[in-house]
Amino acid sequence: MRIVVLAVLVVGSVGWALAWAAARALVVYVRLQHADVILVMAGAPVYFERVAHAGRLFLDGRADKVLLTNDGTRGSWSRTLQRNPLLYERAILRMTQAGVPPASIELLPGRISSTFDEAALMREYARTHAVKSLIVVTSDYHTRRALWALRRVLRDTGVEVGIEPVVPLFSSVSPRTWWLHARGWQMVFGEYVKLAYYRLRYS
Repeated sequence: MRIVVLAVLVVGSVGWALAWAAARALVVYVRLQHADVILVMAGAPVYFERVAHAGRLFLDGRADKVLLTNDGTRGSWSRTLQRNPLLYERAILRMTQAGVPPASIELLPGRISSTFDEAALMREYARTHAVKSLIVVTSDYHTRRALWALRRVLRDTGVEVGIEPVVPLFSSVSPRTWWLHARGWQMVFGEYVKLAYYRLRYS
């Protein structure tokens, strides 16, 4: 009986360590002291955390412009705009209220439905605006796939890509206990599925 208990403890400890390592491996950080633009990745329930972090980086002098994308999602009613604005419209409103000049915020044209779509739009913008460096702002568990996609699409352009996850890290799901929650499986296991798909399709 003692051996069985010991074996269960060992297996449990190893499983917990692997789950923790899997979650942490998704999070990457590549700091650029200054970049031409900040790209805010869209399409997440924590989108406005990304927007706020991008605004802070801009106000800290880390970039000259903030770029947004449009995934077509509308938010709740805005008393300021008197309608249900698209999320990027509310993002512009929040950043300007935080002190970011409207002239320093730009929406990339077109509608996106994936991280790779955003990377493709960024490539075209970089080509037409002589962008040589950018900081990508996204959520912690999304950073590895976002960095891979941007570097893949921009690989022959000479654009330097940095990436910064929203802080504080792991505010939604802890890497220690993600496997205990449905949202954790969506965020961690789901990211590995998407990352594998990206590497198979876009490599």
